[in-house]
Parts: sequence; C-alpha cells; structure tokens
Amino acid sequence: MYDFKGKVALITGAARKRGIGHATAIRLARCGADVAVNGRYRPPHELPEEEKAEGWRGLDSVVEEIESCGTRGLAITTDITDRKQVEEMVAQVIDRFGHIDILVANAGVYMPQPFLETEEEQWHRHIATNLTGVFYCGQAVARHMVERKGGVIVNVASISGKVGRPNVSAYAASKFGVVGLTQVMALELAPYNIRVNAICPGRFLTDMSDYARAASMADERGISVTEAAHIIHADAVQFTPLGRLGHPEDAASLIAFLCSDEASFITGQSINVDGGRLTAH
Repeated sequence: MYDFKGKVALITGAARKRGIGHATAIRLARCGADVAVNGRYRPPHELPEEEKAEGWRGLDSVVEEIESCGTRGLAITTDITDRKQVEEMVAQVIDRFGHIDILVANAGVYMPQPFLETEEEQWHRHIATNLTGVFYCGQAVARHMVERKGGVIVNVASISGKVGRPNVSAYAASKFGVVGLTQVMALELAPYNIRVNAICPGRFLTDMSDYARAASMADERGISVTEAAHIIHADAVQFTPLGRLGHPEDAASLIAFLCSDEASFITGQSINVDGGRLTAH
C-alpha cells in the first residue's frame, strides 16, 4: 500500500462503475489521497443494465466510495474536449483542495468501425476526446505543477497505441498520439520534477470496451449483445498468454505505482498492462 496522504488527485473519465477511472479513484483514496473525479453526464438509457440494477449514480456514487475511505472527494461534470471547461475544472479542484499532485487522464471513447466506413464525426470524436482532451487536461494541470515544482501525470493510452489492428483506425490514431504526447510531456516537464507516463491496457472487462465491441458484433451477426460479449471474451482470452481479461483494478495498481515514490526514476514510459498479449502479437 502506497502513502498518498496529503496528496490530491484528479481523475478524468471516472463515472462508470466498471471502469479504470473508478477503480483508480478508489485505489488512490485507500492510500490516503483526496480525489476529484470527472465524467460526463449519461442519460439513463446509456447506463449498462448492471449499473441500473445496482442504483449506480455515476460520479456521486464514486465520491461516496472515496469518502468512505476516510478522504475527501469531489465530483465535477466536465466536457474535456472544451478547453475552457477543463481550465474551470482544474481551478475548481485547486480552490477546493489547494493544489493538485496527481493527474490521471483516463477519459476516452471507443467506437470500432472498418476504416472505409469510418465517418468524419467518429474520427473527430476519437481525436477530440482521446487525444485533445488529454492535451487540454495535461497542459492545464502541468502549469499548476510547474509552479509547485513537482507532480505526476499518468495518461491512459492502449496497446492499440503501439500496434495497429483492423477496425480501430480512429481509436488507434488517437492512442498512438497519446503515447507520443506522453514522451514529449515527460521531456519538457522533467526539469520541474514532473513525471509523465502512460499505461497501455489490453483487453479489459470494462463497460466502455465490452459494450462497444459487443454492440458492433451483435449488429453484424444478428445476435444479442450478451451472446456477442461471450464470443468476444472467449476470443480475447485465447490470445492473452495469462489466460484472462484484465480487470480495472489491474490498471489501477499500475497507475498507483507510477504515482508513488517507488517510481520516482520512471518517466516518459508507456507501459503495457495486457496479460502478455502484445508480446505474443
């Protein structure tokens, strides 16, 4: 268990129950950090059945869990593709907690589509959320960290940001961009004692990736989303040497390590957390 007492973390994309952002928020809170969480409003019809059945309330539920760990939480609904909203979000966190020590830029979208069928709107949405949003959040928080002469930033990329594969042209382009952006940020911010790394998840059991893939396959094959999800999971496990899909907590553990003093000599890296899948590629 790492010691983040006195630290303040801002985590984007944390509203989903089965998501890396949520798992990371709770992991850091359990280590003593005060945590501000960001997400977008999702109307009821967009909520997974599991969340509906459990009475999940998005960011409000996350904050309740954070505070149950004995630390302070703050929920902020922000569109990270809007620079002004991002700057206001950062100012709100600083006003509430006094400073920001950790940024986890996790918010993202995933809409698989064959290259020749990818529409302009899908392309722009991927780039705006997955890449430009990381840039906006990173720049706004880094300016504050420069003044404080220290901090940690972790960007959530993907193994699709290292190796291309079919049907994810927009997603892969955005994640390749995050890997490159992470390296540049690390080099330019190192003189201010700010470390910047990325994690590259493989196939994970998360609401975003599961639903998007399953919905696409269900539409193509004329089967239910549940049936499609079972097929996808079986295929993914087959190509993962460790024989299972990742859980959000697996990513949260790596993020917690990178944010800790144990990783004080690590910066500019994009670390796979994929059960060996990319190695076996």
